[in-house]
Amino acid sequence: MAQEQSPQPSPEEAAKGSAASQGGAEVARSVWLPPYAPAALPLPTYSGPWRARWHLTRLSLVMRQNGWKTELRFAGPRRLLRIYSKCTPTIGESVSVAWGNGAWWYQSSTGLWLTPCREVELAADKLAILLTPWVAAAFDRLRDENL
Repeated sequence: MAQEQSPQPSPEEAAKGSAASQGGAEVARSVWLPPYAPAALPLPTYSGPWRARWHLTRLSLVMRQNGWKTELRFAGPRRLLRIYSKCTPTIGESVSVAWGNGAWWYQSSTGLWLTPCREVELAADKLAILLTPWVAAAFDRLRDENL
């Protein structure tokens, strides 16, 4: 026996039925968490300026040997290494150094933990793997025709 499902309301219809649309205040509802739910991971501890500069400079040298352009950035609370192709300076990745799992790690701007800082070559390879498709797509002649 199949159950009939009512169609989902459009966003406009859903907004009409809310308390906020009728002049009332809309309140967030509480969500129950089961007791076995894992606790949230703590925020990463970012390294001090000298340690970040040392690790990021090592990564910068390897990335430059592999043909990428790099810039060490000092603005803000964290040191960042900006990595990009000289052909596409607007497409790149910013890497920082953070403490996690008992070691200092390279961390991408998206929060991806790349490798421990002692594995500089592997971090450079992972960054090249992440950036190469973006740079290649920037020069794809058919990208506008496929829209």
